[in-house]
Amino acid sequence: MKKVAEKDTKPERVALLEGRIREIYAEYRHLLPAEYKWEDESSRWTELVYCIFAELTHHSYRDARRLANDLADLNLLEVEDLARIPIMDNGTINPDNSRVKTITDILKTNSVTDDDIKKSLSAICKVAQAIEENYDGKIQKFLRKYGHEIVDDFDSHVSFYEVSKGTQSRILVKWIQNTLCMPLAFSNVYTARFCERKGANYQELAEAADNLGINGAMLDDLLEVYIVDIEGKQT
Repeated sequence: MKKVAEKDTKPERVALLEGRIREIYAEYRHLLPAEYKWEDESSRWTELVYCIFAELTHHSYRDARRLANDLADLNLLEVEDLARIPIMDNGTINPDNSRVKTITDILKTNSVTDDDIKKSLSAICKVAQAIEENYDGKIQKFLRKYGHEIVDDFDSHVSFYEVSKGTQSRILVKWIQNTLCMPLAFSNVYTARFCERKGANYQELAEAADNLGINGAMLDDLLEVYIVDIEGKQT
């Protein structure tokens, strides 16, 4: 399916897709594997926060991961909220911000030093601002951008004469999904058929998935199960 510019998306179609995907997820998710890497796209952001803690604090990697997960469980790592925290002239965050105070108290309770807290939170908030400003607060959009570049670059150098260009692209998307866990969609014809049934395009489906925080690879599999089921019932 041809990708379209973001301006060609219609909010009402995106909203309808979100609702339908929620319904399909509730009905068919149990038919898929129990676990998907980054099924919830927000976990990619938590992983980045963990990496910051792991490098900028004197805690073990295991403790750094626990801190990141605990803060995420408390809903203290929302990109939009962190992006709004002011950065002062000296490059550090405003210590009087209520969210900063809460996170600081938690980190101090876990024996993170004041200097490490200042460095870590400043880094986290600066990255959050960049993601919010450039990728609508969704880190998967950053990854998807470069995932598509990989597909396009590979497509430009390799040609499977035995198959169509669309089939070749789906093969590459599936490979990148599986090997790099990239948040790409449309690795199978069923996802395309779903969009055709809904009168939607790639960008609208991707936007709906982003709004729901659902992983593109899992969405492909979910829509395959759904389409096979409903088309089987119609025969």
